[in-house]
Amino acid sequence: MPVLLVFGLFVVIATAHNITFLEVPRYGDPHQEANLICHYMNDHDDPALHSVKWYRGNNEIFRFTPGQQPPTRTFNSTAGGVSKGSCNLNSCAISVVLPRNYNTKLSFTCEVSTEGPRFAVVKQTKNLTVAVTLKEDPVITGIPGTVQLGEDVLLNCTTQPAMPPANIVWFIDGRPDRTELGLLNNTQVSSANDFGLRSSWRSLRLRVATSRGFMALRCEATQPTWPPYTRATNATLVVARSPHLSMFTAAGSSSTILEATVLIVAMCISVHIFSNYSALSEV
Repeated sequence: MPVLLVFGLFVVIATAHNITFLEVPRYGDPHQEANLICHYMNDHDDPALHSVKWYRGNNEIFRFTPGQQPPTRTFNSTAGGVSKGSCNLNSCAISVVLPRNYNTKLSFTCEVSTEGPRFAVVKQTKNLTVAVTLKEDPVITGIPGTVQLGEDVLLNCTTQPAMPPANIVWFIDGRPDRTELGLLNNTQVSSANDFGLRSSWRSLRLRVATSRGFMALRCEATQPTWPPYTRATNATLVVARSPHLSMFTAAGSSSTILEATVLIVAMCISVHIFSNYSALSEV
């Protein structure tokens, strides 16, 4: 990679290695080490590799100098430092111990320089947020086989343990649940488990207001990290096209249940009378 250097009235073209790819995970679990890899390559006429340096923020934490013995050196080996490193002329990989403070944003820089006298330098930076992200989509429970127009349904959406805990939003036919306007923080959060992680859940009570055959439901769980981390689950509520007994009992009121019971008894009596009348007619 050409680098323009100016010395007095002389312009010198110095060449440096190209950083082809910098691997820094977007999120890092504080219970595990984060693995970072810097990939680089040189053009045909580039000088030899002089050093590869890793920085956390503005602090150097690791250095690889192939012309020295030992070739690697670690700095700031306390929390947030490097536990091990493995480098060659094409890549340099390190394992970093992360702080235990969730939602902490860290920046890591890989700096590659070539041999003198000009020591051309190139570098790239990427960010990592300390978080235990959701490993699975949220789970929706309470979906019945079919429902009727006017029927009440109670659903629940639950996430696996994570940190920071997720905020849950329900969508009905592509629109946020109307209760979201007044209950922005209605997500329930569990107590921490042995690893300090918390599950989230949120209920949705709705009355079926469509007869078109189905209602599209979506549960979105978003962790308030930077950038935010979201996982979602979709479900379909099937709306029956013909009435059944549940439409009378869905509300759970005693008067409605009584009406349904009277209707069933009346039907049974009618069938009994009709059967007796048919038997007498045959006689």
